[in-house]
This record gives sequence, structure tokens and C-alpha cells, in this order.
Amino acid sequence: MKPDASMAFLMIKPCAVSDGHIGDIVAAVERAGFSIVGIASRRLTADEAGLLYNVHKDKPFFDPLIDFITSGMTVGLLLNGPGIPVLRELIGATNPAEAEPGTVRALYGRSLRENAVHASDSTERIEHEARFYFEDCPRTLTADALKDVGGGDRED
Repeated sequence: MKPDASMAFLMIKPCAVSDGHIGDIVAAVERAGFSIVGIASRRLTADEAGLLYNVHKDKPFFDPLIDFITSGMTVGLLLNGPGIPVLRELIGATNPAEAEPGTVRALYGRSLRENAVHASDSTERIEHEARFYFEDCPRTLTADALKDVGGGDRED
């Protein structure tokens, strides 16, 4: 995957997932002109989180960040639309207390660490983060789940 200027990656963090804000955040992203071209839900392991946040590995907040991001489910969105600058404006400042009113982080963030979402800040990071988040998602996950409830063998 080689992302272009219209692509963006957003991850809804465990705090926003557990607080029930997935739909609110998806609706805000769509209202901003983005289309969802990929969506997946994952609970990251510490090793996976370390790979995702590898740019922060030498910073003092790295270990607490890994603890937080692995504490529950996340939802990743691969987006197409107005691009990174618009997405970054939509989500607001990293610290929800400093984010503009109406931004995702101002509305749904709890604190500097539990700030509701992560968004790529460059096309290089989109390539890394989206590939990391989606590459091993099985294309047959839904079909496998349907088999468990007796619906996976239908031919429509």
C-alpha cells in the first residue's frame, strides 16, 4: 500500500471504545468528508503496541502508553477523503483540555493519555500504521464467525 494525500488512519482508543463513542467518532469522521475504506477491531498485545508506537520508544511516556493502549479493544479506520490535515484538525490537540471545543478529543477524551483517538501525522506513518493494523486481519473473519452461528455456508 502506498498511501496518497487523500488517505488517513485513525484508531479509536480503549477509553473511547469502553465509553461507547465508536459511533459518535465514526459519524464525525464521515461528516468531515471521509469514507471508511477499512475498519477492524483489535485488542493489541504489548509487542504489537510497541511496534505501532515505535516512534515513541525512547520517551518517558512509552511504557504507560503501552499499558493503556493494551487495556482494551481498539477500532482502526483506514480513511479516504480530505487527508491528514483535515483529520488532525477534526481530532484536536493531543491534550483534550487544550483541544478546540467540538473536536473529537475535546468531546470524548478523558486525559492527555486517554485522549480518545490516535491519528497518523504523515503518509509514511499511515503506511506503517495501517499496514500494521490491517495486514493480518483475515478476510474471512466474518464468514468464520457466521459459520459458528450456522450461516457461513450460504450462497447468496
